[in-house]
Amino acid sequence: MPLIAEHLTVGLQQDRPILSDLSLRIEDGEFVLVLGSSGSGKSTFALCLNGIVPQVIPAYYTGSLTVNGRDASKTPVSEMATEVGLVFQDPDAQLIAMYVEDEIVFGPENLLLERDEIGRRLKRSLEMVGMSEFKDVHTWSLSGGQKQRVAIGSVLSMQPSVLVLDEPTSNLDPEGSRSVFGLLAHLRRETDMTIIAIEHKVDELIEYVDRLLVFDQGRIIVNGPPREMIAQYGELLIQKGINVPQVSELVLEARRHGRAVPNRVLPLTVGEAVERWPGVPLSSTPSTPGPRSRTHQQVEPIVRFEKVWFSYPNRPPALMDINLEIFSGEFIAIVGQNGAGKTTLTKLMVGLLKPSRGRLTLAGEAIPQMPIERLTERVGYVFQYPDNQLVTDTVFDEVAFSMRIRNVPEGQVKAKVEAVLETVELAHQVDRHPLTLSMGEKRRLSVATMLVLDQDILILDEPTMGMDRGHIISIMKICRRLQERGRTILMVTHDMRIVADWADRVIAMAGAQIRLDSQPREFFLNEEILKETRLAQLPICPWRDCRHDGHARCRTCPPDFLGMLLDPRTIDHSEVLR
Repeated sequence: MPLIAEHLTVGLQQDRPILSDLSLRIEDGEFVLVLGSSGSGKSTFALCLNGIVPQVIPAYYTGSLTVNGRDASKTPVSEMATEVGLVFQDPDAQLIAMYVEDEIVFGPENLLLERDEIGRRLKRSLEMVGMSEFKDVHTWSLSGGQKQRVAIGSVLSMQPSVLVLDEPTSNLDPEGSRSVFGLLAHLRRETDMTIIAIEHKVDELIEYVDRLLVFDQGRIIVNGPPREMIAQYGELLIQKGINVPQVSELVLEARRHGRAVPNRVLPLTVGEAVERWPGVPLSSTPSTPGPRSRTHQQVEPIVRFEKVWFSYPNRPPALMDINLEIFSGEFIAIVGQNGAGKTTLTKLMVGLLKPSRGRLTLAGEAIPQMPIERLTERVGYVFQYPDNQLVTDTVFDEVAFSMRIRNVPEGQVKAKVEAVLETVELAHQVDRHPLTLSMGEKRRLSVATMLVLDQDILILDEPTMGMDRGHIISIMKICRRLQERGRTILMVTHDMRIVADWADRVIAMAGAQIRLDSQPREFFLNEEILKETRLAQLPICPWRDCRHDGHARCRTCPPDFLGMLLDPRTIDHSEVLR
């Protein structure tokens, strides 16, 4: 039976609904991709599907939501869990058992099923998520992608008819994300399960999706087949900062410039674009080189690592023989798979960790010996998990906190906080408790807490995870303005579009070492490093081989593609494809 919502309105307060008059129908076996900006109501919708809202999280709730004929607001959550399986963003927050096997069977055991039935469900769930060989492995020893597969397997063991995933890859590196997306593609092919995925990584999922569902301020503004919806509403989604496939975005821009691309053949993947425009000629005008790293223009670095090692207790070295110079005014992307040493590297710079050996200096002064108060005056740090950084009861107080402990006059505090909250689009949330915000809103808040201090170096550890493209660009523009004022930006990221569009320099890490220190173009061209770091090129990289164009720069690739599509030498195959 289908999933049906009729005039569903949900909110913490009656006059401020999070979901507003929502009506939709999702048929059995559909794969639905849910998009929307941060705070648009996506996660609240997911929590309504198995009754957590309003049964566990009290809320103003009107209208109806039924799954397989069962009222989700009144059927006990324990019973709805057999109809709707919910997978959260962070697998560590969902895993509760020591061993993989125990995690998978936890739900069926609590249903008091027969031993043989539990065994059958264990075997089938492990096979479905490709983790049969890990049955006896400790859950804490798994990679991020493997943990998320186990989390999905534990949900599948309940045999729900609907699988809901709320940004399941937001905390994963590219390899972990590919693992989860591959699993979803497998489930799409091999089962008749309804899959509802809330996700910002559109390029990786779009080819498997039956329907696109887009939320905006608690309402559904787009609902239909992906190609048709992106062709018809793609411009609107881009304006609202909602992700569409990168290749679709470029073709839509070409269409704005007069290129004839019928809706029914608008490409959603690079493969479709290559099929439509084989051998697209490069523009005869060379690309303008992107800005180069400033390290060659300066004599003294602001930060220097000299043969730095670091080890956590009873574990192999997390950093080995790190030699690195960082200069004022750089925008550096630090990339690598989970566990490569990226976060450890940045924590050393802000004094949260001390080197096991080697020398680490800030403007010539040894960082381990600097008083933490003076170090934080120079270096700001935005944590990977914003919940670890939030300490007050309101959004306003959170941003004001660091200034108040420095005895900044309250008038200056108020003016600065209001300006920063306006910049990160949280001015309307000043009185909310930080922990009640959406994940994307929390991340923007954590960035705002650092923007008020105007430090020389700003370190951001995965600050854009869970954010829509519009808010990512907003944060990146803030960072660019700081860079233009001479500040140094270091960003640990798995988002390759950030690397290509904003970074001057890439530090690629693997196995506790720096494997490459280069400009973005050289990084994306280095197949050996991409393989070693288990990262990936941009979605559009296969459409152009930059090895044969020495002028190419990552920041100029999208304009170059637009030039290719508008080039009169490019054959329009629209008649052929009819």
